[in-house]
Amino acid sequence: MITDANEYIDLDTACRDYLGVNPVKGADPSRFRDMQAFFSGGADSVALTKRILDYIARRRAAGWTPRAATGARYLFKPEEGVKLLAPIVHGQKIYCLAQNSRSHLAEQGKPAPRQPYLFTRFFNSLVGPSEALVLSSAGTFPDVELELAVVIGQSGKRIAAERAGEHVAGYTIALDMGYRDLQYPPEGTVDWVMGKGFDATMAVGPWVVPKEEVGDPYSLAMELKVGGVVRQKGDSSDYVFRVPEVIAHLSRGVTLEPGDVISLGSLGGVPGFEFGQESRRLRAGDQVEATIDRIGRLVIPVKAEAPPPPAGPERARPA
Repeated sequence: MITDANEYIDLDTACRDYLGVNPVKGADPSRFRDMQAFFSGGADSVALTKRILDYIARRRAAGWTPRAATGARYLFKPEEGVKLLAPIVHGQKIYCLAQNSRSHLAEQGKPAPRQPYLFTRFFNSLVGPSEALVLSSAGTFPDVELELAVVIGQSGKRIAAERAGEHVAGYTIALDMGYRDLQYPPEGTVDWVMGKGFDATMAVGPWVVPKEEVGDPYSLAMELKVGGVVRQKGDSSDYVFRVPEVIAHLSRGVTLEPGDVISLGSLGGVPGFEFGQESRRLRAGDQVEATIDRIGRLVIPVKAEAPPPPAGPERARPA
């Protein structure tokens, strides 16, 4: 949890301090031990976070400072000393929607699908705010898309659309990088694994904002810049299938779990569909900057994949 003082509060430590002064019968002090526990707590986790922050603010107003506080060096962490990882649960499921914005469909000349059209990603492709998107020499036309992503907070299967909001923990920014030449090979079939599944090709962050703080998720301004040049600009009202419909569709046969991510898809302006514009190809050294209203700003560098180490001398096989 970052504060206005450009420092982070370790909520796991803060929770134990808070409960030590304000004991609550049956309270679980490990609520903030990991992201899955936090997401599983739903609105209770958000409410407890607010109480802890109010408690810390009151103590500071009364003259309590990090230097004077027992264990404060663990409770307060300077921003420059913190490495932000992807703020989601490692090992959970990642779903991405394709063809899910009116502007993106229009630039492709395609009709809207009759139901949500999804593909999956895996954790090898994920990077956090302190890491980089990595370009592989296996692809020749990498591009990147800005997407709004939903994080699941409550398990469920066969979830009715009108109850879907109860299963949402919050929202984050997703940068979906892929290779158009590999996604659409000459044979004419769509290859999602080769186009979208490479290592370090999806950035998520910089944090998950609780749904209570975001409010209406369909009025969020969205903008993507590469090297300071705007690539995509629009808002989340452009989405065809919205969160309730997508959750209801997926959960017909899939149990959604705390920490699962659903990325709602790209807006228009995807470089790979603007044929002939060589300047829009993603390159090593580029800086990608994504902003979504009420969520924040995610800045990610782009770098080339390191070459493999040279092969060592071949060892003679035993006779």
